[in-house]
Amino acid sequence: MRWGRVILVTLAGVVSHTFGRSTMPLLLPAIAEDLELSATTAGATGSVNMAAYLCGVIAVTYLANRIAPAVLLKCGLCIVLAGLLCLGTAPTTTQVMVGTALAGLGGAGVWLTMPVIATSNVPVAKRGTVMGSLTATMAVGSIVIPFATSAVRDLVNDVGAWREVWLLELVAAGVILTVLCIALRKDISPPLPRGAGIRAITRLKAWKTAVFFYMAFAFVGASWFQFFGLSLESDHNMSREFTTNLWALMGIGGVAGAVIFGRLSDRLGRPRTMCLVTAIGAVTCLLVLSGNMWTAALAATLYGMAGMAVPPLTAAFVRDQVAEHDFTAVFGAMTIFYGPASVLGPISGGVLADITGSYLVTYLVLAFTFAFASLAAWNLGQSEKQNVAP
Repeated sequence: MRWGRVILVTLAGVVSHTFGRSTMPLLLPAIAEDLELSATTAGATGSVNMAAYLCGVIAVTYLANRIAPAVLLKCGLCIVLAGLLCLGTAPTTTQVMVGTALAGLGGAGVWLTMPVIATSNVPVAKRGTVMGSLTATMAVGSIVIPFATSAVRDLVNDVGAWREVWLLELVAAGVILTVLCIALRKDISPPLPRGAGIRAITRLKAWKTAVFFYMAFAFVGASWFQFFGLSLESDHNMSREFTTNLWALMGIGGVAGAVIFGRLSDRLGRPRTMCLVTAIGAVTCLLVLSGNMWTAALAATLYGMAGMAVPPLTAAFVRDQVAEHDFTAVFGAMTIFYGPASVLGPISGGVLADITGSYLVTYLVLAFTFAFASLAAWNLGQSEKQNVAP
């Protein structure tokens, strides 16, 4: 197992998920103020990103047995770079939507190929650790971005600056793409053999429950941090500087959680660990609603630990049960189910906030959804026990 390769490939995830997705909710309070966005429109930025991501998933699933994984990853990165350029020069809401759509579209090419490239020739007993390391490396970027955002705002003397942050990320993404192209220049891995397609998802144990779990998390995962800063600033009058720094705590939690829960899943099993992290996620929703600065900080840290651990745990859960040539098709099918829920989450959360005048109901709905996801993961564990019983 070559850790250097794992880390280099994970840099692509920093571009697609940290730059292309996680930066949006960090900057959203400033964007909403500058462009005068309603809560519904603010939520729509997340829905557009995830809708484009879904389209990318469908495309990558179709192309997986025609184009080498490394090529798909590089193409995805190029599309994300185009999205960052669009966001960094956006004068209107329309261009913001186009930019976040491009970032989501390219992100699919990165996320669906990263696990295959990173876990190539890795034994099952270490895949949870490797997948956790992928997310941990991405979370390191989430620690840096809030501080970089504050530094940029201090430099331009504008607490509401947001375009400059994306332009800085564009430069960093260009460097990462160059390094990856050099590192993977000798990667001549062929396209994945034709697998069973979307029907291969039925090879998963209790696949309907697994799909429900991932859809429930999709609804929450696309919404929780989309409204985090907006909720703290508008409902609880917390300063923008404070809420910006909370994203660093979320990143620190993500680094710790991805590694801790990845290793824990190698020992306890994926379903039990998935049950634990989603139960923690439900608690974080209630912490957000308390309106205290220390509970907001705790919520950010715990959500970073739990929320960032679910995708790699789910990927490892799938990878444990299917052959390598079927992984992209099966995980792609899981993500296709993930897509509609992740599109519905942010827009519905924004509508609820506009109707009720606060984000209270939004986060209560997210807490209940997290609880249902935890129950689904528990049932996955029970099914696993039944399958191994003599």
